[in-house]
Amino acid sequence: MTESEERRTELSGFLRSRRARLTPQEVGLAPGGRRRTPGLRREELALLAGVGVTWYTWLEQGRDIHPSPEVLASLARTLRLDRAETAYLFRLAGSHPLDGEVGAPAEVPASLLRLMHAQWPAPAWVMDANWDLRAWNPGADALFELSGRPPQECNLAWVVFGNAAHRRRVERWEQHARRFLAQLRAAYAERGGEATAVGRHLGRMIQHVRGEHPEADRWLDEHQVAERSGAEKVLRHEELGVLRIDQHVLLAAEGLQLIVMSPRDAETAERLRRLAPMPVTV
Repeated sequence: MTESEERRTELSGFLRSRRARLTPQEVGLAPGGRRRTPGLRREELALLAGVGVTWYTWLEQGRDIHPSPEVLASLARTLRLDRAETAYLFRLAGSHPLDGEVGAPAEVPASLLRLMHAQWPAPAWVMDANWDLRAWNPGADALFELSGRPPQECNLAWVVFGNAAHRRRVERWEQHARRFLAQLRAAYAERGGEATAVGRHLGRMIQHVRGEHPEADRWLDEHQVAERSGAEKVLRHEELGVLRIDQHVLLAAEGLQLIVMSPRDAETAERLRRLAPMPVTV
């Protein structure tokens, strides 16, 4: 299958999944008779978006047609897509500038490393555009056991899915794992998919997660997408007890991100101090 065919297949699945989640009542239509499948019918969506039924059917079937930005914007409004989903739709349709050639820097700037270590007692790490973990402070190392890992495991996918100890500790792990996959899928499209080096790297990460973790394979087929952002987490550490965490994502230059697991209360802060000693100054 060519890159274009893969993109059209992905677009087809995404459109069907988003059409299925809308009800006639949500868009001001009468419920009508019994429906064989959930959501809006193709002809209803086409009417609301102001496009031809046959044309939309071809688009959803993955045929080689090229919608204009105006038509894509109309579809996004009709499907009630959020910003991340709209960007994803445009990328799949080949109607958005690619910005995925931002390569990972050879070195993490010393100023960013100093900022990372200054987060103590909060675990913190630096991730690049490839979603590879490039540096971490002692708290993150103690929590995730990153030092000594082979390079292919030093990425966020391994932390979420491959790190069995971390999976056990995270309350509502499935919710957070699904959110991670939605963010990874959105990043893949944002970085240009198979058309760019970063996109291909993220694509390989998606395929690896699919192959290694059956639950991820199922969830990826739901075509969820989401912007990368922070989250509230609760971890139940086997030695320290309950850790209430606010996870922050801070954007830096050259596609780098600083992720900080900030304690939400004084009790968590004290427990994190016991997790790892204060780091040395960089």
